[in-house]
Amino acid sequence: MVKKQLATGTRDATDLYIIRSGKSGPVVMIVGGVHGNETAGYRAGRILRDYQISRGTLLVLPEANTRAVNQGVRYVSGQKDLNRCFPTSRNGSADTRLSREIYYALKKYNVDWLMDMHEGYNYSRLKSSSSVGQSLIYYPSSSTREVASKVVNNMNSGINTSYRKFSLLRYPTKGSLSRAAGQYLGVKSFIFETCSRDSLSTRINYQLRAANMLLGSLGMK
Repeated sequence: MVKKQLATGTRDATDLYIIRSGKSGPVVMIVGGVHGNETAGYRAGRILRDYQISRGTLLVLPEANTRAVNQGVRYVSGQKDLNRCFPTSRNGSADTRLSREIYYALKKYNVDWLMDMHEGYNYSRLKSSSSVGQSLIYYPSSSTREVASKVVNNMNSGINTSYRKFSLLRYPTKGSLSRAAGQYLGVKSFIFETCSRDSLSTRINYQLRAANMLLGSLGMK
């Protein structure tokens, strides 16, 4: 495992962990902490950075927005929402040095798959709420949908309450890392959203299960 720092020398400096198996295979990037108040993502990321894989390369960015994580907020006052800082056109650029370096890492390491870990404040199946908690939101491609469907079905097999089940949704929001990666770089990408109404241990477990299913489907774990 090699640790690289992104946005070095700035207040937004954060660590990217590069885990190489030594065998050829897919390159997967898993990101947490884009929003600093979505605890399960960066807590799962801290576990994932110590993973061992059987083939390919795993990139883990546990705390994409370190300052927001440290303050426990979605994003720091005066700072742009990192989940809206990525390109919104094929020839566009990311808005900040941090988002530019994260986006460049996708290109530099030829990332094949991206999982971006988030949390919503409510369950996506509750029509009374606009939250997308408890969902997997993917950028459409046949192989992405196949894996995404397996992840959602596996999650839902252990959930008895209908409104707490995961939803399979399409099109991550514009300006998000997952949308830019899928639309402009051809990365098979998705956002995995847990719901903050569940216990933290449950949410972390969901994130890790989804990551394990992704890596397992690619023969990396």
